[in-house]
Amino acid sequence: MADRLVNPPAEGWSLTIPHRMWQDLSTHLFRNDKDEHGGVILAGLAPGPRGPRLLARELLLATDGIGYVPGTTGYRALHPTFVRDAALRAADEHLAYLAFHNHFGTTTVSFSTTDMASHERGYPALRQLTGQVVGGLVLTRDAAAGDLWLPDGQRVELAEVVVPGTNLIRLRARPALNGPTDAQRQRQALMLGDQGQEVLRRMCVAVAGLGGAGSILVEFLARLGVDHLILIDDDTVDDDGTNLCRLIAAEPDDPGRPKTELAARNARRANPNIKLTIISRRIETLEAREALTTCDWIFLAADTHAARHWINQTIHQYLIPAIQVGVKIPVNEDGDIGQIHAVTRLFLPGDGCMWCNGLINPTQLAIDMLPNEQRAAARYIPEVAAPSVITLNGTAVMEALNHFLLATTGLLTDDDTISTVIHLPQNRERLRQHHRQETGCIWCTAPLRS
Repeated sequence: MADRLVNPPAEGWSLTIPHRMWQDLSTHLFRNDKDEHGGVILAGLAPGPRGPRLLARELLLATDGIGYVPGTTGYRALHPTFVRDAALRAADEHLAYLAFHNHFGTTTVSFSTTDMASHERGYPALRQLTGQVVGGLVLTRDAAAGDLWLPDGQRVELAEVVVPGTNLIRLRARPALNGPTDAQRQRQALMLGDQGQEVLRRMCVAVAGLGGAGSILVEFLARLGVDHLILIDDDTVDDDGTNLCRLIAAEPDDPGRPKTELAARNARRANPNIKLTIISRRIETLEAREALTTCDWIFLAADTHAARHWINQTIHQYLIPAIQVGVKIPVNEDGDIGQIHAVTRLFLPGDGCMWCNGLINPTQLAIDMLPNEQRAAARYIPEVAAPSVITLNGTAVMEALNHFLLATTGLLTDDDTISTVIHLPQNRERLRQHHRQETGCIWCTAPLRS
């Protein structure tokens, strides 16, 4: 516990860097030559749960001696030609320009006096040239500081750099102070630490789909101490009550009520102070899609192709990690049960996506996007109710929740966790399957310049 750096989410401006880009950045900066290196990140801009989010789109590495050269007023500097070309691209593509270099140290970092003087000489002109956010970053392996110059004339500090990788890394200029002890979760904090518990408290998590799996997710997230949940589902409890047995804490008079109402009731019972954003609409509606872009993590427990498509887009365009959970219980015409699968799929920005892995059918997506009254008529084969059992839902959900808990609090020790986990309950087996990533995929391979 002592050597584990855990920073809770910070209020203010943040920069999110996909983990593969962070690996390339780290290889470029943190070498054994004990020297400084640099380059530029081009980043998009989006709202976030605690302030504006800069979203790293492209990494421009400056070659030593060509793009990164001895400085006239400091030790090293980006070459004027490199700066010009990067700034023009930022202007053309409406992206933020963030120059970066490394310092030496571990958990604390700051700009030098020379760095700040350089910013004051150059950034007003760059801001005018690009019309976008411009700024500087200084990084160590475990810390980051940023100086941002905004188009409206403001100058602000970067609150944190977020790297959604094996563990969800949050880098600050200095380690966060210990948060207040949560008396109700003291035994949980014995494992997570006070800072780990504070991480959960400040997280904003979306749950899309509030049926058999989603209702379990909401209950456990609230009990873990997550203080803001976004609940999305347009469905109601079956009028005949046939799904009451797999909805956590459902009551006999709940048939006909929105599933969001049940989920909200359960969350408030588990945590009376929890903040809830309740959206009783389909995921493909504008209200739901916009809400998804402003969270820290997404759980997908809905089984429509439209839900998969829009959340897939959110993962890779807005750099938000997500976990899909699902259960398949095949039953043939004779009533014979095939191999049961309880599946948990982790998707990180810039890795294999749902399109690459064959999880979205274009025809079914087109049908899902039709208005309610046209959707049933458009299906060649009427939908048949699939088997669903609460304990099997729980198998997939607990795998997902444990990954979320360990990743967000820095406790994962396996660098190869970006995969699908498949439970085969009949065989008592747990398998892992690596994602596919197709060359040229517009979602998870090609840069998104927006």
